[in-house]
Amino acid sequence: MRKPSLLMVCCALTLTLVGCNTSNQNETEEADNKPAETEQQTETPAAAPTDTEDEVVEEAPATEAEPPAEDKPAEEPAADEPEAEEAPVVEAPPAEEPAQTPSEPLEQNGTANVNLDTLILVNKQIALPAGYKPNDLVTANVDFVDTATGERRMLRKEAAQAIEKLMAGAKTAGIDLKGTSAFRSYDYQVQLFNAYVAKDGKEQAMKYSAPPGHSEHQTGLAIDVSSASVGYQLTQSLEQTKEGKWLADNAHKYGFIVRYQRAYEGQTGYMFEPWHLRYIGVEHATTVHKTNVPFERYLEQLMN
Repeated sequence: MRKPSLLMVCCALTLTLVGCNTSNQNETEEADNKPAETEQQTETPAAAPTDTEDEVVEEAPATEAEPPAEDKPAEEPAADEPEAEEAPVVEAPPAEEPAQTPSEPLEQNGTANVNLDTLILVNKQIALPAGYKPNDLVTANVDFVDTATGERRMLRKEAAQAIEKLMAGAKTAGIDLKGTSAFRSYDYQVQLFNAYVAKDGKEQAMKYSAPPGHSEHQTGLAIDVSSASVGYQLTQSLEQTKEGKWLADNAHKYGFIVRYQRAYEGQTGYMFEPWHLRYIGVEHATTVHKTNVPFERYLEQLMN
């Protein structure tokens, strides 16, 4: 067998060393690459909160946006409205439609416009249509004096309900009131007015009584009331009693006005009658009471 030469041995050793270096270098490169992959994997979850922040940004406007009107807390004044009709509303008539401005004339050729309903104007210059009689008259469930019988205890339904509330409120306040005369037909007014003329003369009678067809009682919206303190008489001294003072201060809360005030005598043509109540509705009556003007002037202002 032939022995290897020295040259061949050197070549073999050189190849062995080169192989070892190559293997070590590959292992080193693989080792160096592993940390890089680990860092990449740990950075991936860090990006996840980005979606969460986007949701917050989208919700932020919804949180800051003003809530719908129906979700807003009710203001205190709004909460008081229902109570205003339930506390002293024991004293007030049933809820009614908001007051409307008349869109028709008050009269035509001296004849009252019945289309104005509870705002119908009747006075010495304006008369009701011939034969007029309300078709919704009912007997008011209140105390009347014994001499008031039949139709004289009747009012239009809305006014009857209102006077019942007024009388109940008066009773609660310790005020004694009774009705003395409500509805009067045209024929009844003829008899009444003629009797006054025969007694005091027409000029004097015209100061406290209406000619037939010109009486507010015929509208079914007027009622005379009095108290035991004046013997249930229709007298101006009622003004000085606690009952008369209560009426002057509270009638409007139930939709009534004291129609013929002392200060209006020159304009209405009638003497002061603290007993004569005229129904026009709570809202209108309250405004008339506050502005302190005759009913005629109030209607003129309302329509202008």
